[in-house]
Amino acid sequence: MKIGLISDLHAEATKANRAIVPFLIDAIKAAELDIFILAGDVTPNLSEFYEILGEFKNANLACQKLFVPGNHDIWVSKSANMTSEQKCGVLAEICQDHGFYSLLDAPYIAEEIGFCGTIGWYDYTFASDKYDFSIEQYAEKQLMGTVWSDKQYARWTGPDEKIAHRFETELDKQITFLKDKVQRIIVVTHHVPFRECIRYRGELPWDYFRAFYGSEGLGMLCLQEPLVTHVLFGHVHYAVNQQVKNIKAICAPIGYLHEQPPEGLQAYAERSLTCFTLK
Repeated sequence: MKIGLISDLHAEATKANRAIVPFLIDAIKAAELDIFILAGDVTPNLSEFYEILGEFKNANLACQKLFVPGNHDIWVSKSANMTSEQKCGVLAEICQDHGFYSLLDAPYIAEEIGFCGTIGWYDYTFASDKYDFSIEQYAEKQLMGTVWSDKQYARWTGPDEKIAHRFETELDKQITFLKDKVQRIIVVTHHVPFRECIRYRGELPWDYFRAFYGSEGLGMLCLQEPLVTHVLFGHVHYAVNQQVKNIKAICAPIGYLHEQPPEGLQAYAERSLTCFTLK
């Protein structure tokens, strides 16, 4: 089985981010995948999200398409009559209409391989050890004039720790469901599962915001289940392909394209799409 991963399209960010979508679709076709995984942060704009998934649908890709939302995807404006929870439901409906399988709703099984997923969230357990900010200071999500945008646009019920624990619990249920049905499990999450995958700079305000990258609980759930061999994620805008104990951790982002990639969008899309084969 050949699996391909991409995340963090951020189609709303720049013209290049929006323009890369058809090139990415071409790269997926050329890779002849069995499974394509989109690990969140497509766009916070619902109409644009619909359009982009429509492009994937119209491409008639032969592979199964799996999806988990990212934090940008669940953003809602203060004027919108919608919570982030409700937006997750809308995203799932759009996925269903466009041939994507939402792992947030249920796991997926193919050839005795189980795929389960969650957006994940953060509980500040990835905060840098170098600083001594309080829980209340992290909950403010702003430092030195810079604001983490979830503060303005993520509308969950309850504090971050509660949201993170909720998604961890749902992932645990999915893993438990799969354990006696498959030979291996691949976990997909938008937020980062392992501290080892985070790059700390040793300076502020950068390291303050690392507290919003993910949670230790995500990684612990995966490490405690021997059937979990891969954890695929997004959220950080640098590629990751490293071994964390018994698990291969992979991140394959597009990221913000504030400048055109020197090699061109097609080559950049081909390079960003990370593929691996399971036997």
